[in-house]
Amino acid sequence: MPDTRDRVLAAAQALFAENGYRGTSLRDIARKIGIRAPSLLHHFPSKEQLYLAVLDRIFEGLEDSASMVLMGRNSHQDRMRRAITGAIDYIAGRPDSMRIIWREMIEQSAISRQIFKRRIPPLFAMGVNFIFQGQRAGEFRPEVDPFHFLLSLNSITLGYFTTAAMVRRLWGQNLLEGEVIDRRKREVIDLVERTLFAAAPVADKN
Repeated sequence: MPDTRDRVLAAAQALFAENGYRGTSLRDIARKIGIRAPSLLHHFPSKEQLYLAVLDRIFEGLEDSASMVLMGRNSHQDRMRRAITGAIDYIAGRPDSMRIIWREMIEQSAISRQIFKRRIPPLFAMGVNFIFQGQRAGEFRPEVDPFHFLLSLNSITLGYFTTAAMVRRLWGQNLLEGEVIDRRKREVIDLVERTLFAAAPVADKN
């Protein structure tokens, strides 16, 4: 059974994703897990510190997930495919996390700025360096700008999940169903193969 701190973080993450930072109170979080609001202060001295802990937890998961794939020993193309599959599976299993990140990317609140400045550049540097390595190995197209490519891939990946609720309301389609997620992974991988992967050399017939 998770300890109280983990329960607080899980409840806070769900409420912050649904209502935003300003729309969520410590009393709301305490009520969700069945404790008194002052009890939260034993674990987190303020709502701001609790929110920062939620953001840190999200980024730790993203970093661990990326490191496991990008630091492997397979070809760069194979690791890129696995990274896309892993990222989409990770986000699909944690939609609350991505709603919070996307909201903060748009609002750029003063509270989250310190976490984003500390966490996002190293995470992006990991991806940029990986693409540079793949270009040097001849697996990725040399004319592709790694930084801008990652910005585009980030929008394609996160944007899909942040619009899922709207798509369901407007068109009645559930973008989070297993079969739909699998199709999305194939579509993103196909797009990346077409835009990033170097063409295989033509075999010499002589």
